[in-house]
Amino acid sequence: MSERVTRRTWLPLALLHLLWTGWLLTYPVSLDSDDALNFAHGVVRFSVLEFAPHFPGYPAFIALARLINLFAPSPEAAVQWAALLGSAFIAPLGAWLTVRLFDAPRLLAPLWLALLALPLTPALALSGLSDGPALAAWLAALLALTHGRAALAGLLLGLLLALRPSYAALMALPLWLLWAPPKAWGLGQAPWRRALLPFALVGLGCLAFVWQADGAAYFSEGARFTSGHFTLWGNTASAHASRLVSWYLRFNHEFTPLWPLLLWPLWRGASQLAPALRLPIAASWWLLLGWTLMAQNPDNARHLAPLALLSLVLVAAATPPRIMGIIALLVLGVSWRQPAPSPSAQALTVASRECHTLVTHWGVRLAREQTTLPVVDAWYQGDAERALARGACRLSRSAPSSGKGQVWHFSRLPAEPALWLSVLPSSQKQAALSPFTVTLQGRPSLLP
Repeated sequence: MSERVTRRTWLPLALLHLLWTGWLLTYPVSLDSDDALNFAHGVVRFSVLEFAPHFPGYPAFIALARLINLFAPSPEAAVQWAALLGSAFIAPLGAWLTVRLFDAPRLLAPLWLALLALPLTPALALSGLSDGPALAAWLAALLALTHGRAALAGLLLGLLLALRPSYAALMALPLWLLWAPPKAWGLGQAPWRRALLPFALVGLGCLAFVWQADGAAYFSEGARFTSGHFTLWGNTASAHASRLVSWYLRFNHEFTPLWPLLLWPLWRGASQLAPALRLPIAASWWLLLGWTLMAQNPDNARHLAPLALLSLVLVAAATPPRIMGIIALLVLGVSWRQPAPSPSAQALTVASRECHTLVTHWGVRLAREQTTLPVVDAWYQGDAERALARGACRLSRSAPSSGKGQVWHFSRLPAEPALWLSVLPSSQKQAALSPFTVTLQGRPSLLP
């Protein structure tokens, strides 16, 4: 079991982990999305109706960020550091959990290194979002179960939902294990009863927190937001079947087109689990896959994090530890990046210098708050087309289709969204204005 892991094994890993965390702390505080900005607003004043943050409010993450804000220089720094703090626990918790699940101390070092090397981990740490802390709470809850701590697991599961309610699919595995616990874990009879009270206390505290801010209107906003996510703007396959193709392309981009080959070590790893764990973990993996494909947006690689994490735990058991450790160290070495602002911060800096108007579908609220430029939301196609015809710059997560004009590409980490800023040359800007030019009293003028 995990107690057989010696200090000689985990101490160098802990020192490397501290270096990794220090590297991420050197990155400038700069948010990269409207969601992160909404969290920063929620640190100052919480209201789901005011999108501070957006539904469902993420009360535990707001509480964590407010605690950090007591010594952070700004609310933006508080949310970025809160995401980093939670994400920093993913690698050690995931590694120790794997040791417990497979009773294999040899897996500690390679999986710890692999989780640090996973491109999604530093992206979550710098996102200013709640994904990293929620994943850490999930891993900690499962680890508590392996040590027979049902009440602690209940508390951590409550925090999981309070940190990121959309991770409700992750609850399937720990709830299954609470209902039918493996005998070797010493959870006793009906451990779910001991988990229920701390879980309920966290839920009631979160309910009181959101109620004091928005009252019953919180639930009306929840119905509107949920409906919009699944039918209108969420870009999910539940409403747009074509998004399944987007998920296939996302898998190819993140894991290379050879990713189907991973299904073999996944099956091999699952087969090495204790018989009492095979069905719960396999069923949870398929549930996570279905939830990710049907209810999450493939435009954001971070939505792959729970599935990638559980898959890596299973693959580790079917991969020779030395090979996995060497590959992880190589990936860690090549993934090092010079600390830089977020792609959005880089793009807005250039846009402030090169553009008179900005058209974008990414971080509209962020752009409006961090620049003095007029910002047109590309969701409104008529406004966007007219602004572009008048020579506005285009900021997008996809590369421009034509090579005309000047184009900047902004990126920071492999699993973060990259941005492209395109600016038409002066001659094309003048030509683009012509469809909107009319003659008034013999003089050319632009339509308002």
